[in-house]
Amino acid sequence: MTAILATRPEVLNLFAPGAVLTHLGSGLTWAEGPVYLPGRQAVLFSDVRENRTWRWTQEGGMEVEMHPSHHQNGHTLDREGRLIACSHGLRALMRQEPDGTWTTLADRFEGRRLSSPNDVALHPDGSLWFTDPTYGIDQPEEGYGGEKEQPGNFVYRLAPDGTLTAPIRERVQPNGLAFPSADRLLLADTGDGEGHIYAYRVTPGGTAELQGRWATVRPGLTDGLRVDEAGHVWSSAGDGVHILSPDGEELGRVPVPETVSNLCFGGRDGTDLFITATGSLYHIPTRVRERRF
Repeated sequence: MTAILATRPEVLNLFAPGAVLTHLGSGLTWAEGPVYLPGRQAVLFSDVRENRTWRWTQEGGMEVEMHPSHHQNGHTLDREGRLIACSHGLRALMRQEPDGTWTTLADRFEGRRLSSPNDVALHPDGSLWFTDPTYGIDQPEEGYGGEKEQPGNFVYRLAPDGTLTAPIRERVQPNGLAFPSADRLLLADTGDGEGHIYAYRVTPGGTAELQGRWATVRPGLTDGLRVDEAGHVWSSAGDGVHILSPDGEELGRVPVPETVSNLCFGGRDGTDLFITATGSLYHIPTRVRERRF
């Protein structure tokens, strides 16, 4: 398989010479939510429908991390380097403490239970923004079921002081999200059926204003998003990973033989791209790192 399909030749500069897509492991049902843990030199990711999380290391390969995982999906690290998890099963945003125990950060908004937190991103101010579609309560294989209590499918902001707000309320099924800058959020909506990525202006006070449709990724639907140090956006798609310019123009694609759900940068120097796709974990070396604030 061709490692990189270049829509514009400059995309090749983002990859290590001779970069080839490598298959790291399989046997999963729906792989999702990868995050790199520098202290453990491990990629942690979810098999949402099998109620497990897995880890991959260079030395040990793929090993079960947690079972049951309460149908964890997306992950990130907070500004102190602690693992943050979206739990479909617990209908909550969770944090893993240094001793391995879990703390519930948010499971209710305005007195009602959340639906099924799906993906999460760290804002430069230390707040955690997470999406809350209904997949964990209306798809039995992705959670424990239950009744929807919120009047919509919101994007929430958990402030460093623990205050929970819902800055975005008009999306259908908000999913992957990423911050290209402190004042901009990119958001995928897997409920619109079109593969659109939407842009929002974010204020210092934590509000968000829709700027419009930023890009469309086809085939498939946009799910996971990552932004590199130069502002390129790396998006999941039905045929692989799409690389977009800071203005939303397609630069190229990494073909993957399974539907890609999500991705993350990691490795010892931060330039390894790890990809979750249907039943497998993949890897390709790059020359870029994820944007950190």
